[in-house]
Amino acid sequence: MVAFEEQGSVSAFVPTTIPCRYAGRCSVTCRQLESDLLDPATYADLDCVKNFRRRTICISILLTLVIAAAGFCFAYLQAERSGVDALRSKAESQLTRFIGRLEREIDKFGILPLTASMNRDVIDFLQAPQNPVAVDAMNRYLADLNRSAGTAHAYLIDPSGVIVASSNWNQPPSFIGRNISYRPYFQQAKAGSISGYYGIGTTGNASGYYLATAVEQDGRRLGVIAVKIGLEQLERDWLDDVEQPVIVSDSNNVVILSSRSDWKYHTLGAIDPVLAAQVLENQQYNRHSLEPLTWAPTNRLADGSFYVRMNDATGSHNYLAVSGDLPRDSMHIAVLTDRSEIWRLAMAQGIIAAIVIILASLSLHVFNQRRMATQERLRAREALQEAYKRLEHQFDKRSAELRTANEGLRHEVAERIQTVRRLQTFQEELIRTENLAVIGQLSAGLAHEINQPLAALSTLSENAVRFLELNDHATVRFNLERICDLVRRMGVLTGQLRSFARRSDGEKTAVDLGRSIDSAVALLGHRLKTEHVRITLSVPDEGIQGFGEAVRLEQVLVNLISNAMDAVAGNGEAEIRVRTGWQDSHPVIEVADNGPGLSSAVLDRLFEPFFTTKKTNGLGLGLAISQDIVRNFGGDLVATNGSNGGAVFKIILKRADAPETEHA
Repeated sequence: MVAFEEQGSVSAFVPTTIPCRYAGRCSVTCRQLESDLLDPATYADLDCVKNFRRRTICISILLTLVIAAAGFCFAYLQAERSGVDALRSKAESQLTRFIGRLEREIDKFGILPLTASMNRDVIDFLQAPQNPVAVDAMNRYLADLNRSAGTAHAYLIDPSGVIVASSNWNQPPSFIGRNISYRPYFQQAKAGSISGYYGIGTTGNASGYYLATAVEQDGRRLGVIAVKIGLEQLERDWLDDVEQPVIVSDSNNVVILSSRSDWKYHTLGAIDPVLAAQVLENQQYNRHSLEPLTWAPTNRLADGSFYVRMNDATGSHNYLAVSGDLPRDSMHIAVLTDRSEIWRLAMAQGIIAAIVIILASLSLHVFNQRRMATQERLRAREALQEAYKRLEHQFDKRSAELRTANEGLRHEVAERIQTVRRLQTFQEELIRTENLAVIGQLSAGLAHEINQPLAALSTLSENAVRFLELNDHATVRFNLERICDLVRRMGVLTGQLRSFARRSDGEKTAVDLGRSIDSAVALLGHRLKTEHVRITLSVPDEGIQGFGEAVRLEQVLVNLISNAMDAVAGNGEAEIRVRTGWQDSHPVIEVADNGPGLSSAVLDRLFEPFFTTKKTNGLGLGLAISQDIVRNFGGDLVATNGSNGGAVFKIILKRADAPETEHA
């Protein structure tokens, strides 16, 4: 072997032959090496060499076992994680399908009691004294309603809780005359909204989902209209043939639907005595005893799924549970997948990985020993190598490497500059794409706003021609003046749309916040009228100006107001409040609604790209883009929950008269 030493700027070499591989590990000087070079033929017979070889073999075996154990654990964990991910993905797909089907099944009947509660005949029937003719007519109305909608039953309840009309008035056993004032759906029913409740009928012992709405007149409760949906067909359709067990539980943790018939009407764990007494009082599950299942969650994962152990007649099972909630219907769905097969596969893969590591280690050890033995047997003098290199040669080589590195750095800087420009271009196009999507949503409303003036223009023009023939110049002048007003009105609408759609020039100036709010509300005016959303504007008369871009600010306001309209949909009296003001000497625009508000989980991810809570549309880019736009102004977009409920979004801008350094 050859050892090299550094001497100043010149590399010198000192040839040193070391015939023993263990020479550096001996604690004493080897006399054999001091006397002469070790003869390879006698190398293996030395006691010291034998001791080192035995020690090397022991260390190699120990390291092999440690690495094999680590490989076993790694392969086992990877296989288990992969198997669990595959099972979870499949279970989540099934869960999404189950939740969607159950929601659609309930939603398609949700409008039925609400519509019936507004029927004039139903209101008059509950207000007037009952007589056989009116009762018979109402029974037939409910029977027709029940038959056309496909529900199980429909019935009308007076304020005391007695059923006064029913779709099954002519079928035994009839509901008429039964007092159901103890039922929660009767107690919780409200006018203008739907209350849902799962229970088992006390008359026919048939389970179902009840939907109820209160009937009111001038604030006085006249009664309740209720329909019953049978879920047995749904249970047969999507629970009987599933591969994994599926359970649906209500707010009392009682299993109401299950792919395992022996689990139905059991509780997930012990039931509270107070709750048991309450359930017995309102007869929600009729005569079922509600025995608890052995339901023992053992470990909850980061994604919300968890492991659970269950014991039943077939033995003890360990499941991976993927669950989801239907908050509006107070239901909880869980898909259970058995983990035993994953454990067996993971164990097999871990054992295979350990065996492969052991074989590879043994092969490597044998190969290394043979290589070193061959080198020792065939050891010969190595030719001296050229160690001295001219300083000029090293300088040229280092200079060439430096030039290459410098050139590469210039290319990298140029590429990064180009990448930043592309990123800015892509961001501009993404914002414009989002705007065009909003314009597409507004087009129907604007078309309606323009169609009315166009129809009026056509009528006024035709009348002007006729009156011109009659020499009625005063009427012609009046028609032409109205035509001019309508044309100006359409010009304002198209101008607002053109201003909203045009590409921003990127120049930030003082922006009148009140004018931007008016433009955004005007663009959404038709949708506000159509969806019966009341919008309240609070803008000071003296006006407030902020620093930004007018077009971009209108885009942000349209997005926030549209989101607020989505949030208050189906919320009774929908209201949106938009106001301007000051916060710590910064101009602020606040958009608040009276919707359900934002949960803590949604608030944590609200401004993440592609995160959305909309189930039917939306890419989850609107709020992320809006926040980027406002931050580009030097401000910020934040979201909180209002003190009286609902969500509150604040656009915090810089003052229009702030110094330029502050704008930068």
